[in-house]
Amino acid sequence: MIYRLTFILLIVLTASWAATVSGYVKDSVTEKSIPNANVYIRETGQGTASNPYGYFELNLSKGTFTLETSVIGFKTDSREIIIDKNNIELNIDLQTAILEFSEVQVRELFTARLGYESVDVINSDKIKSMDKESVSDVLRDIPGVDVQFAHPNGRNVNVSIRGSSDYKPGGYNNRVLILLDGFPILIPNSGSPDWNSLPLESIQRIEVDNSPASAQYGHNSMGGVINLITDHNGTNNNTILRLSGGANTTGQFSITHRNEKGKWAYGVNTMSRSSEGHRFNADDKITRLRSYMRYKDQKGRTYSLSHIISYSDIGHPGFDIDTLISYRKSERLSQYLQGHGFYAIKKGLSMSHSVFLNKFNTHYYDRGDTPEDKKEGGRDYDDISLGIRSEILITKWARWNFMMGTDVEWTRSEVTVFNPQYKLPSQLSVGGFLQSKYSIGNGWSLGTGLRYDYRRTDPGDNFQKRIYTNFSPKLNLMYKMQNERAFTLAYSEGFRAPSLSELYLLHEASYGLTMQGNPSLSPEKVRAVEIMYKHPHSDSWYWSISVFHNRYENMIDFMYNLPVLAVNREGVTGTGGEFEFRWKPVDSFNVTGSYAYLDMSDQNGDPILYRSTHRGGLHFSYKTKIISVQLDARGWSKQVYENFLVHDQCNQIKTDDCFIQKNDKIIFPIHELPERIIYELILSREIGTYTGSFHMSNLFDTKYELIQDFPMPGRSWQFNLTKAL
Repeated sequence: MIYRLTFILLIVLTASWAATVSGYVKDSVTEKSIPNANVYIRETGQGTASNPYGYFELNLSKGTFTLETSVIGFKTDSREIIIDKNNIELNIDLQTAILEFSEVQVRELFTARLGYESVDVINSDKIKSMDKESVSDVLRDIPGVDVQFAHPNGRNVNVSIRGSSDYKPGGYNNRVLILLDGFPILIPNSGSPDWNSLPLESIQRIEVDNSPASAQYGHNSMGGVINLITDHNGTNNNTILRLSGGANTTGQFSITHRNEKGKWAYGVNTMSRSSEGHRFNADDKITRLRSYMRYKDQKGRTYSLSHIISYSDIGHPGFDIDTLISYRKSERLSQYLQGHGFYAIKKGLSMSHSVFLNKFNTHYYDRGDTPEDKKEGGRDYDDISLGIRSEILITKWARWNFMMGTDVEWTRSEVTVFNPQYKLPSQLSVGGFLQSKYSIGNGWSLGTGLRYDYRRTDPGDNFQKRIYTNFSPKLNLMYKMQNERAFTLAYSEGFRAPSLSELYLLHEASYGLTMQGNPSLSPEKVRAVEIMYKHPHSDSWYWSISVFHNRYENMIDFMYNLPVLAVNREGVTGTGGEFEFRWKPVDSFNVTGSYAYLDMSDQNGDPILYRSTHRGGLHFSYKTKIISVQLDARGWSKQVYENFLVHDQCNQIKTDDCFIQKNDKIIFPIHELPERIIYELILSREIGTYTGSFHMSNLFDTKYELIQDFPMPGRSWQFNLTKAL
């Protein structure tokens, strides 16, 4: 009771500090009230919408602010207001303008105005300053996101948010949904992202939702969502050339061209890259072409079409022990066709429709000891997915925004590592969802969401079909104080049905283990609770802290045994916290930092592999008239793994570190990967339309592994030269 009264008292006291700014928004010609006008404070980010009678109300502290009022069909009104007394009343008259809708602004409402404040946004300037080679490299610097890979060439990358996934040979990293402009970019048989097809050169913004997002996106998003936004909505007419080179005989060349004329816009990006890699058989060759076209009229209708075709030829290094060095190559041809239509039906009502077609053709050559073995045998993966999505957004009410939608996705896989008795397995997913945000008043708002998923898996022939259904709710309660300081309490549930690989895999690996799926798997679920506080002091200082608890049911995992079998694990929990800060005392100097703590366990005490308890990073940037300097430091604590490679070693010599067979279960020894801190240095300079940079990775040549027996590169370098035409 004492805590409850204290909390109420704090709310009352906080509210008393604020002054009320209210008024009416009207048409300057007709003098009629304008509903749904956006009233925004530039300095604090506070905002509201006028009600059906044109009335609005904001609470502000004393000071000088810029009040901006905007609505589709009218010119934006910007004025300075001085808060020196308790209440201010304003009458804002807007002048009419040519009716023109911005798809970008309206589509941002689909997330930003529905109360999902756990979303982090990385803009184009930040992405550019990172000076990275791939999207997976960029994600490594995002707080709360853990990226693991066996070799840094973009294949077999695992992305985990708050411990949702781990890297395990035979396992699949499909709990974090990767989207490109809102479209899934996943390989159907496993649900894993196709990293080499992601066009880093065209990425303008990255949105990261750290909480389960199944309430809106369905089964593959129980670990969070990463949405990559491209430049297809850009208005700049330009051509950009980029040339890169570096260690390990790495070279990359890209051309990006964008043009807009009248109602039409189009863009083309092509990229070619090659590298010998940092170790034997770690080479890669990647060629990618992306194109888009957009049509926009004055009535708010926008139509866009984009296409990506990507080819990769990649080497897969073996384990770093004498008995398991092997040579293997893979080739993949990926194609993505995405279409989108947006319609602003009338004020406060908009609609969007999307359709996509993804196709993958992958060939894995058989393993051998020499490169000459490349063309002997192999396995093929042919995947296809087709989907549609429709959304309706209603913003006509001052305090309540509402969105509803539905999506359908069909996938089929022809994979030679599946159990041969299953012919062309396929999956059909159908979902419907409701999302809303309600402004309660006095700084309080409530975001709600609910989704229903239906998923049918068909193994082919006369085998029994599997059907999975689920309801996924989400609830966000937020309290905003002055200067955008905010508390958020969130509850969400996530859902994921087993992938085709987890159900039907049957593959004898070269290191002596057989990977086997399990057609009897149950779908996995997660219940997540999060408390977050954001505290912006000023434009120069910001910090936030969050605490979360995730409880998983039936978590799907490949357990090391003979064979390695897909099973459901019970009672897995993840508890942790995250802290982030930004400090910018002057325009030329900037410091950002983050720390994440994670404690994961299951009810049986079995290890949760490849999760670091502590992770953190520091970023320093200093800009002079001559050069810009960046210094990054990332650190991870120890993480445990199960040394399944002793299976081969123990067949030759018996040691105390060999596996144990107990009750028809093989228990492999638990080892640790040591803690590590990796430093990076970036030097860059702009001269006219040229930008040059020098990037030194692993500055102090630290020897480390992200995955068992896969050594990461030592000290390496690269240069980049960009020319804007």
